[in-house]
Amino acid sequence: MNAYFCDGFNKTNGVKEVQDILSLAIRQPAMSDQLLLAEDDAVTVPDCLDFTLQRFTYDRPLPVEDVAMVVYQPAKRGQTAAIELRYCVAGNKYCQNPGCTDRVCVDGHKDNCVQKSPSIDMITVRFQPSFIQSLQKGATSSTLFDMQSRKPFVKTIQPSTKSKEVLEQMVHHNYDGALKNIFLQSKALELLLFSSDQFVQNDTDDRFGCRFLTQLEDREKIEKARDILLEQLDAPITIRDLARRVAMNECYLKKGFKAMYGTTIYDYFQKERMEKAKNLLYERGMSVSEVAILMGYSCISHFSTAFKKHTGLKPCELLLR
Repeated sequence: MNAYFCDGFNKTNGVKEVQDILSLAIRQPAMSDQLLLAEDDAVTVPDCLDFTLQRFTYDRPLPVEDVAMVVYQPAKRGQTAAIELRYCVAGNKYCQNPGCTDRVCVDGHKDNCVQKSPSIDMITVRFQPSFIQSLQKGATSSTLFDMQSRKPFVKTIQPSTKSKEVLEQMVHHNYDGALKNIFLQSKALELLLFSSDQFVQNDTDDRFGCRFLTQLEDREKIEKARDILLEQLDAPITIRDLARRVAMNECYLKKGFKAMYGTTIYDYFQKERMEKAKNLLYERGMSVSEVAILMGYSCISHFSTAFKKHTGLKPCELLLR
């Protein structure tokens, strides 16, 4: 599944939005092919928000990291600004057993379900422009609601524990009709509050993320840089060469990479490198010297030091387990 992003909030672009956030949540893009759409639901709260839930299941182990995105579209020609919150959260269990409430098995609560499989929830809350306009009235500080003159941006944030608790409540509730609308609106406002808090906590220069990442071309270049790193874990590449290969300014590449993946280029490369080394040692049964050479190390002691820094164990200690 190729990852790409679509600016704006057209409902026909839902697939693109899912692919974009999945590229951040799943470290190995090819693994997203394992996902199967099990549930697709959408709710509109009049004059307030649009709520969508897509639940995917998978059969084999999949490294998924919880991630959230804040997308801002400024006012245009008489239209008010729009804000969208997107989340990718793993941890639930999906089950087709009709006896299960909401067809979801939550660990520790639905132990009797035998048809359950791990699932990933893709949740989107899009606040309607008129609702955002009502919140902006009287705004005097730099928050999510004081941005009429700003350019579009996309910012990746780490979902807080409070946010994930609210998402869980939004997915699993027993309300219908008007009460359902009231409930979803109240919970969506909590998410908006928590997201705004995270913005305020950041430095002023970083508060609104890398604005150049709103351009699809720039995001694709950074994704290409990540793919290059993953393809040659045995051959370290300088940031200068990496920037040249993806035709991007070094500074933009470093800043954009950290904004999209939450870490520096070097730390990301080393983490993936040591994870591959760990797999070769533990799963493939290769010797320490063999793995060190395969990972591009000419000195075994340097490899051992890097491995321990990442895993907390020396390679030889891992083999003894």
